Amino acid sequence: MLGIFSKIKSHLRTITLFFVLFVVIFFAAFYLVNLDLNPEAKKVSVSSPIITPDLGTELNNRIGSTVVSMESYDDWAKRYVLYERNKGLDSDPDKDGLPNYLEYVYGTNPIKADTDDDGYSDKQEIINGYDPDAPGDTKPVVDVAISRINVDAPMIWSKSEKESDMLADLENGLSHFSKTASPGQAGNMIISGHSSNYVWAKGNYNHIFENLNDLQKGDTVTIRTAQQNGRVITYAYTVSDKFITTADDPKVFAAGDTPVLTLSTCWPIGTNLRRIIIKADLAK
Repeated sequence: MLGIFSKIKSHLRTITLFFVLFVVIFFAAFYLVNLDLNPEAKKVSVSSPIITPDLGTELNNRIGSTVVSMESYDDWAKRYVLYERNKGLDSDPDKDGLPNYLEYVYGTNPIKADTDDDGYSDKQEIINGYDPDAPGDTKPVVDVAISRINVDAPMIWSKSEKESDMLADLENGLSHFSKTASPGQAGNMIISGHSSNYVWAKGNYNHIFENLNDLQKGDTVTIRTAQQNGRVITYAYTVSDKFITTADDPKVFAAGDTPVLTLSTCWPIGTNLRRIIIKADLAK
């Protein structure tokens, strides 16, 4: 037994050296394996441009640039001299009820409650369907696309609830019911279109909603808005319900606190006896 302890003692320095060497090699290998050789790649910042449109070869050649980007949020905040205390996404320096992130998206002035000086705050205009950065009663240009049934049509902002006026609007596209919600906003946005019409009736959209019944839960309805300042905002609504009812059913017009889209057309095709209704919720 004493001989064994003597041998261990005589080799203690060697054992210690190997142990230290093992520890050094272990931690060196651990460091190399976990070393982030490109730490910047993991960073996500609102400073990055959020859109780079494809301009096409001719426009690229005319401009002399292949990259056209939307101003970053940080650069936008600097341009309006927003300091740390009021540059946050949810800050509201001009107290108009529209947080900075929406001022940025809509292209409005974050330190001026009424960007276009028309007497209405930016938030009021957006809620009521007006272009917040354009004078007068200008409204965004709106298009409705439903890939499932091959629909791509302009939306007409109806100014009247009279049937004759709404029929006139339907000659030029889909009709947005007056006083219902605007794209992306809380409440019920109601849009109607023809499923059929008289052979002599005017318009290129007399059958635009003839296949509305083919929509199923989970399908997407895309609403695209374009402002005069060049801002294009696209909203996606997901179909949640479909039913057939009368034209005056309160369920069609019911409004809640969340953004809902209601699509309506006469049913069966060739009659105006009833309505087929599609309900869709804003996808976020």
